[in-house]
Amino acid sequence: MDKNDLLNKQPNKNHRLSFLKKDGFYLILFLCLCIIAGVATYVNTKPKSSSAVKQENKVSLNKKKVKTKTNVNTAKADVSKDQSKNTNMDNANLAKNNASVSTSAPVVTTVVAPIKGVIAQAYTGTDGVMAVGLDKVSRTILGEYIKVDNLGIPVYSSVNGTVSVVESGRVTILSNDKKLKIIYDNLNPSSIKLKTGDAVKQNDQIAVVGDSDNAKDRIVDCNHLYFEIDEKQQDGSYRDVNPQNYIKY
Repeated sequence: MDKNDLLNKQPNKNHRLSFLKKDGFYLILFLCLCIIAGVATYVNTKPKSSSAVKQENKVSLNKKKVKTKTNVNTAKADVSKDQSKNTNMDNANLAKNNASVSTSAPVVTTVVAPIKGVIAQAYTGTDGVMAVGLDKVSRTILGEYIKVDNLGIPVYSSVNGTVSVVESGRVTILSNDKKLKIIYDNLNPSSIKLKTGDAVKQNDQIAVVGDSDNAKDRIVDCNHLYFEIDEKQQDGSYRDVNPQNYIKY
């Protein structure tokens, strides 16, 4: 090999070294990028562990529970709202119906027994069977005859009211609500201290039992108090009713 050949080979060697130095960096960089891309692909395609899957399922289940609970609460709220609306409508209808109820309701005046005793002759009224007295006469009994052991037994007011009539041995008291008239007869006239217009309270003493109606010889053969209750009618009049509708002996 001559001197010229050696000179030609030297530039070729230098050229190869320059290529390796210049382009080797890019080659190495390319290989690194390929490795990183491969690792990333492997990680993304690697099956998830069971614990990770469980955790994701748990999170998903909790989200579903929250959503379901929200839907249930919303449904309950809608039902409650509907029930409240229905209740308000029912109350309104009830109030409307009550407003149209007839005013001819039963009398609610409180009545107490005027005396202790037993019934010797019961109420018959005009629609009942007439009673036959000791004198063999048939009569309509508009009140009742209450048997007592002795004369002089105190008689008490059955209602809170006002004295409307005092005559001989009879006292009539009108209840404060004007719905009842109570008649007490066969009283001892001298024991009556009340006068027309006097206010009386329930259980105030009116008088004592006497013998002023002569019923002892005609109707009942005993000492007694005649007791009658009249109810106010729609036309303003008063009509007798069975006292046992209010009191019992």
